[in-house]
Amino acid sequence: MKRILIVDDNTEYLEILSSVLSGKFDTIKVTGVKDALDVLQTTTIDAVCCDFNMKDGTGLDLLEKIRQNGLKTPFLLMSGDDSKTLEQKVKRYYGDFCCKTDFDLVKKINALVNS
Repeated sequence: MKRILIVDDNTEYLEILSSVLSGKFDTIKVTGVKDALDVLQTTTIDAVCCDFNMKDGTGLDLLEKIRQNGLKTPFLLMSGDDSKTLEQKVKRYYGDFCCKTDFDLVKKINALVNS
């Protein structure tokens, strides 16, 4: 079963998304950038789904650090705001972007993991 790292400081959203994905994927949940980096150092991850704004940094910070460390793990940055500027920044680091309220969120996650 493929493993997805879900990063979000909103624990309710984290639990809901993990619950939706748990039938198809093994999910690991963390609430910040530092915890995500710790998991990525010790665990094989097939994809990362990450919120943008968190208490200890942004999802874009995490994406940059992942790429700087040479990891090519598929990455989906999720935000409550549908920002074209943010989407362009994410694409610069070979990540994908979607709005948290996108009806196709789970479909996008499936495509990300299977890319």
